[in-house]
Amino acid sequence: MAERGARVAALLLNWRQPDLTLQCLADLLAVEDEPLAIVVIDNGSGDGSAERLQQALRQLPASAHAVELLALPDNQGFTGGMNRGIAWAQQRGAEFTFVLNNDLRVPPQVVQVLAEVLANDARVSAVGPTVLFPDGTVWAAGGALRFGPNALRLLGHGGPPAPRDLGPQDVPFLPAACVLYRTAELVALGGFDERYFMYWEDVDLCDRLRERGGRIVWLPWQQVTHVAGASSGGGRSPLRKFLMANNAVRYLRAHGTAIAWAAWLCFDVLLWPLTLLLGPTAAFAKLRGTLAGLRGHRANAADVARFL
Repeated sequence: MAERGARVAALLLNWRQPDLTLQCLADLLAVEDEPLAIVVIDNGSGDGSAERLQQALRQLPASAHAVELLALPDNQGFTGGMNRGIAWAQQRGAEFTFVLNNDLRVPPQVVQVLAEVLANDARVSAVGPTVLFPDGTVWAAGGALRFGPNALRLLGHGGPPAPRDLGPQDVPFLPAACVLYRTAELVALGGFDERYFMYWEDVDLCDRLRERGGRIVWLPWQQVTHVAGASSGGGRSPLRKFLMANNAVRYLRAHGTAIAWAAWLCFDVLLWPLTLLLGPTAAFAKLRGTLAGLRGHRANAADVARFL
């Protein structure tokens, strides 16, 4: 049982990737200046992951960090799994909650730098680093809505990192691959909206945080590395295309402006046939996701089984 007292709770979600999870856990255990309460959440993997993780945790040497395993009975999605972790963080009195993907490599100083931003500026509700591809180019430096395909863009995607001397920057949202939040604000909002299951939930959460007056801040000089898409099979996997399309409709119904709806109609409906040129399997998964979203479908574990 993790002791109360750590101001940061780190939530590490696993679904059938114990090697990646343990690698990321090793990075968290290497943090020296910020004692952590770490919960490894197995999201109903059903493949022996939970047992392997439990065995690995039993063999950990003594550390300044407290580590627990939370084994869920079924796949509750990114949203459901992380919400169980948020409740865990609240129970242990953690002031801040660190949400991160298990395919991240996290340098030891990053967590403390993020925590100091929240500790020293009450206006900031969420803070995150630059997220890099393994080749050193940018996966995301925050994110924003766009008038274009898929409605979203990851800022800086594919380009070089911003100068390290660039100061903190406000952004519309932070991809939940690596973000530090205030636990009390997450609890007040009910955490991630579990109807999204996976994808768009981070955009929705940042919108709700900003509606409460909070700032969403990206720190250009802090960097982590992300093997993007490991859970869903990559950027053009049928699962990702289905979930992104399905949840785009859900998001637009909750937050969409006339311009956002017009962009969706233009790029994701009228121009859908052009996506066939990039591969019919992904294109038809996107179409099915769009139709499911219009019917009000709530993404779930059955979709994972169907498309992955």
